[in-house]
Amino acid sequence: MDVFLEQQADWAKQSLVSRIAVAHPLHSRTADELLMEVDHLVAQGVRYVSIRRQQVQQIDSARAQHILADAGISVSSLGYSGGFTGSMGMTFEQAQDDTARAVDMAIELSARSLVVLPGCQDMHTYRHAEQSIRMGLQCAISHAGQYQLQLLVPTSSVMGTSRDNFRARGSFFEWLENSTGTRVQPLIIVRGENATCRLPGGWRKGLSGGGVLRLCQKCQSYEWNSRVLNRLLRVLALKHTETGSLPTSVE
Repeated sequence: MDVFLEQQADWAKQSLVSRIAVAHPLHSRTADELLMEVDHLVAQGVRYVSIRRQQVQQIDSARAQHILADAGISVSSLGYSGGFTGSMGMTFEQAQDDTARAVDMAIELSARSLVVLPGCQDMHTYRHAEQSIRMGLQCAISHAGQYQLQLLVPTSSVMGTSRDNFRARGSFFEWLENSTGTRVQPLIIVRGENATCRLPGGWRKGLSGGGVLRLCQKCQSYEWNSRVLNRLLRVLALKHTETGSLPTSVE
């Protein structure tokens, strides 16, 4: 599940709490499965979903977009692309081309964002790996052009392997901001292994700037993560009401 803030219209003065949105991961692999899942989501009042490229390819992107749009459900994020450092089995050029295709798919789905896995440092020097990632992200932004597609870079692995994640020196949030600008935001991975779910420093700015909090649905503590999500929403509402700012932890 993903938590993010809906964009605020220039003419509207919405409170932070009213902008909190939650996206649920889709599980369907066929159009018939998607039709049934959408009926269930609509009954639950779900407005946003996240989906993987493989699912879209199996369903057909135009068909998936039609089914979701007809139900009033938007795609918050599409995953995954990237691997610019070569650690995920592609050359830089192959990763660049693959990400361009992912951008096209995200635009066709009217997705809010595309999740890009930069790849790990691997056998490169830190500087060379960083430059490759920056170039790959900038190419993706250029390919998206005027479309308001946002790129999300995870703070830690989402594929269950360290080879998809780049370990930045110092603050990940500062590195991302200095390297890529506002069109690229963090996908902040939250896992609830402990009694206290401590969010990383800088997450408030990341969320306010368009980043996303993701409660990893594949880890063994998914039910615990669901409870953390409920607490997070309550704390966001409570803390914002009391202090006018976002909290630093969920306890």
